[in-house]
Amino acid sequence: MPLVDYLNVSIHGYACEVFVNGAPIVRTALDTPYTATPPISEWLVTGDNEMTVRIDAIAAPAACSDPLSPRRLLVERCVGPLDAVVPVGEDQVLDTIEYTPQPGDPPPALPLVLTHEFKLPSGPTWAWESAPPLQLDAATTAELLMFLEVVHADLSEGNMDGLLARQRIKFAEVAPLCGTTPEAAEATLKEQFAELSADGAWTVAPLRHADLELRLCCGGRVVEPRTRDGHPALRGRAAGGDEWSLPIFIARIDGMFEIVR
Repeated sequence: MPLVDYLNVSIHGYACEVFVNGAPIVRTALDTPYTATPPISEWLVTGDNEMTVRIDAIAAPAACSDPLSPRRLLVERCVGPLDAVVPVGEDQVLDTIEYTPQPGDPPPALPLVLTHEFKLPSGPTWAWESAPPLQLDAATTAELLMFLEVVHADLSEGNMDGLLARQRIKFAEVAPLCGTTPEAAEATLKEQFAELSADGAWTVAPLRHADLELRLCCGGRVVEPRTRDGHPALRGRAAGGDEWSLPIFIARIDGMFEIVR
């Protein structure tokens, strides 16, 4: 079973966002305890790496008075077997960001950015690493919106071949991290969408440009399209009534926009 890097995130009382090398990993709400273990191997690079927490708001201590869930902010980079269930407290921790202000400390100026840098030995080289930084000028924005419109149309029409073709780099790079092949990863995605769209009873939310944010990540080399309130731009409702979403990250590879994550 392959080893993967992941974050052990435990946050309560802070509205914040966690990044790895500029890629957004998780967002947390001010009033809801949050725990998660998202994988991050696909965003790690050879040499210098950085994980960052940006705190946008802090709840009053009284709002987190539950002794079982006090105000806390802990983000750990860990390594472990893929899909293994690690008992609480037994993660193999490599790097840590922890925010523990003292009771008498003055409130910090917000947003507050906490950063931890670390180095990694040689490993895979990702296509997005060498992608050119983008400027969201009128021409580039129009090109990105056209790309999204085509992907959205493929989803709406159930054209999986078109959607899969635009994710060839993602499958080639991420599948080995998951102990599988690009072909198997594509087959899994096809199965998932077959379930979502059973009997044609599913919906794809409209792609409203006024509600769309093209968010530059990873030093401007990657774009995350999302709604103004932070939801993936590609989303809808499945045949069974549950909501579905397809987060995507786009980069310009060999002159063409591609879904790289």
